Amino acid sequence: MVERYDLVPPVNIKALLRDCADLYFEGWPFTGCDALVHGLHLPRPQVFVRNGLPPRRERLTLAHEYGHIKMGWHYGTVGCQAVPSEVAIEAAEGIPGPTHDADDQEREATRFASYLLIPDRHLVPLINNADMGLILDGLDRTGVSADAAFMRLRDLLQPGFLFTFEVKSDRRFYTSPGTVMPTSSSRLRISSLREASADSGTAYVGGRRVDWFRLTDFAAFEPAPGSQSATELLRSAINSHENDPEFQQKLLLSINGVVGGSLSAERARHPEQALALLRHKFDSKPEFQEIVNDPSFDLYLRRKVEEWAVKRGIL
Repeated sequence: MVERYDLVPPVNIKALLRDCADLYFEGWPFTGCDALVHGLHLPRPQVFVRNGLPPRRERLTLAHEYGHIKMGWHYGTVGCQAVPSEVAIEAAEGIPGPTHDADDQEREATRFASYLLIPDRHLVPLINNADMGLILDGLDRTGVSADAAFMRLRDLLQPGFLFTFEVKSDRRFYTSPGTVMPTSSSRLRISSLREASADSGTAYVGGRRVDWFRLTDFAAFEPAPGSQSATELLRSAINSHENDPEFQQKLLLSINGVVGGSLSAERARHPEQALALLRHKFDSKPEFQEIVNDPSFDLYLRRKVEEWAVKRGIL
């Protein structure tokens, strides 16, 4: 849809929806239902939207209903509520609760809406910018709510990022996959998070004041000295702390699996990020702690990053 209509944020979702459906804004007492789409099997369905929704929530709701219409396997009459995550929707008063299939349709429509309003071709170039302030400013220009924005952003970031903001009396947290929270910040105090962060700041997204934190340190990358291979360096670190040959081999395979899986995700775009990603990953692996603390282990990580970067032609 983005390519077909050459969509650029903020997407004119009302025009898109009115092109394929009859759109009505109505008042109703069902607080658990933001919109209802009827006649998905018909050439031109009807979409009813609750009056008075905040503008950004309304945009997400309209895009959500548009998704129901455009995904040809969605069927029936669906009552929807704009929600901050892809979870099952509770039944609204007076409207039947969703079946298992309806739950799947709701999740699909939410994902469709987020990709439509925040398309890859707008978001990916932003993420290639190292300045989080500029990334969040570009995200805000899409015109979506903070919840929708960070649902989308977090999955494209490497581990180590956290975003938090308040909605009324509720504080919400979004982390990139694989993020390890500092032990000292178990209560998630803003002051503690700032102390534990390599970088942090504030921005406004979706009308919310957002505190953001980067918990990984992008130190300047230097290849490991010497000619030892990554495997030799890892064996050295393991053998210094484990004598059983069978267990040594098991540790080697496990650690190589963690490193390979982390790098294959390709969230890092340069060696500094890749090394920070791996160091952060092993912060959450207490079973390897003695080996991780061995000087040879960091040389092993640097050698693996060097191999990764050479393979991709960025070193």
